[in-house]
Order: sequence, then structure tokens, then C-alpha cells
Amino acid sequence: MPYLTAGDLRLFYAEHGQPDGPPLVLLHSFLATGEMWSAQLADFGARYRLLVPDWRGHGRSDNPGGLAAMNHRRFARDIVSFCRALGIGQAAFCGESSGAMMLLSLALEAPELVQALVLSGGTYYYGDELRAWWREQTPDTLIRDVAAMRARHTALGPEHWRTLAEAFIALGAHAHTEDFPEAAELRLITAPTLIVHGDRDHFFPVAVPLELYRLLPAAELCILPGTDHVPPVEHPEWFNPIVLDFLARYGRPVPA
Repeated sequence: MPYLTAGDLRLFYAEHGQPDGPPLVLLHSFLATGEMWSAQLADFGARYRLLVPDWRGHGRSDNPGGLAAMNHRRFARDIVSFCRALGIGQAAFCGESSGAMMLLSLALEAPELVQALVLSGGTYYYGDELRAWWREQTPDTLIRDVAAMRARHTALGPEHWRTLAEAFIALGAHAHTEDFPEAAELRLITAPTLIVHGDRDHFFPVAVPLELYRLLPAAELCILPGTDHVPPVEHPEWFNPIVLDFLARYGRPVPA
């Protein structure tokens, strides 16, 4: 399991699948690590070279920028640096929750890098009700299993779980323009995009992916029944073939 230097940080990542296959970058959600993609590795890896990083401040990656560096735009720039450090000129990207949200910024900042996008459980804004919930949270109310968080996020010490929780809570305090592209900017994302969303998502109701679908010029929308916020984990038997069908149509890099 290798590390590389991406911009200002030492980033941990795993590789799976076909070493000579088209690259597919899998981006976990906030508070998770690349290990959340375990149910996708066999199916996706049969066709693609899978690159699965732990973001800044997550898992086994460090975070020299501290709390202020943990936002979607900075995460997106880290992944651009990560791809460039590996010599990847173009890739498909699949992100869950905040992993999907950061891809909106990545697609605008490095459009030449993006062959296709899969956005699972994502949004492009935080509603008032969600922000109200966020304002009520503390690390102790947010994290129910501290031992699991300590075991998952090892690079920055046993109490780093609290810093991660504080960073997650801080996302809800950001103004829209600080952490998301504006709606007019989203219309400039021309890469083929698959939006996968659960019809029972407790963070972002179905109206949210529908709005995003209408903003992105080359989007497809898939709503999964009886599914909450994390389709790749809750229903990989649906998620995996749907994503593979989409990538078979759009996900292979343009020849150099």
C-alpha cells in the first residue's frame, strides 16, 4: 500500500484491479476511508485500474494544513495533484457524499482530467434544515463509535477523530460560495455524469439530485428505491452494475 506526495501532504492510497486498465479513482465520504469501497473492488477491478486514496486528514494520510484545509475545494485540488503525481492524464471518478461533492470542483478546475463522473449521495448546496441540524452537533454527539474512528484514522494520533468530527461540523458553517460551485458554474461541467441517489437519503432528499441533474448538461439520473445516503455500501448489487454500464459507455480515456 503506497504513499505519494501530492501538493503539501503525504497521501496514502491503494491500487486494485487491472494495472493496465483505464484508471478509475474512488473517493470515499467524509469521516470514512478508501476501505468503504470494499464491495466495489472485485466488480470494478475486473475492468479498471482502481486508485483509492485516503483524503487529507483521513485514514493514513496526513494534513499539514490543519482544520482550515479540510473542505471540498481543497480536497479536489489534492486529488488533482494526486493524479498528476501518478502521471494520469485522464480518468473516470466515482465519489460518495463529500467525495461526490468535491468532484464538482475538480471537474471545473481540471476539466481535461475528467473522462466521466459518478456522483453518489451528493449535493451542490446545504439546505436550511440540514444546517440547523449541523449547528446542534458536537464531536461527541456526531461520533457514536469512537473506537472504530480511532482504528480507522491512524496517521494523526488517537484523538484525531475529534478533529475530523470538528471539520465535518465546520462544513455546515461555510457559506455556499466557499465550498461549492455556483449553479451557473455547474452548467459548464460537460463531462458525462451519472448521479446515483437513494430515495430515502436523510441528508439530501430526492429533489436535490433532480436539481443537480437539471444543471449538469451531460447528466444521467438513477434513483434507487429503499436506499438511504450510501448506495455503494447499502446496495452494491444495484450500484455496481449501474455504474459499470455507465462507465462502459463513457468511462474509457481518450487515446493520447
